[in-house]
Amino acid sequence: MSQFAYDDAMLVNIISGTGAALDKMGSVNNQVMGIAGQLPTVNNSTSGIRLAAALGDWNSSFSRVVNDLRTLNDKANQLLQVNRTANADADAAAGGAAG
Repeated sequence: MSQFAYDDAMLVNIISGTGAALDKMGSVNNQVMGIAGQLPTVNNSTSGIRLAAALGDWNSSFSRVVNDLRTLNDKANQLLQVNRTANADADAAAGGAAG
């Protein structure tokens, strides 16, 4: 049964997809932050300052994207639970009415 036009399989795919994306983004962020830590040592010039500013923008954007993915994951989990509860309640009501 599908509530809100999202069935359980679709919600499970969203949940696993956002989880995988968060894992991959964490790896990329670790690499970017590793470069950012080395930047003052290897490029202490105007271009280095500009690159450091760009990395600051990355950090801010990264945090927003991660928070949005976590919110999406939480909402998909909540909706999955609503779907499953509604299915169980409907099954119980149908069983109770027939019995």
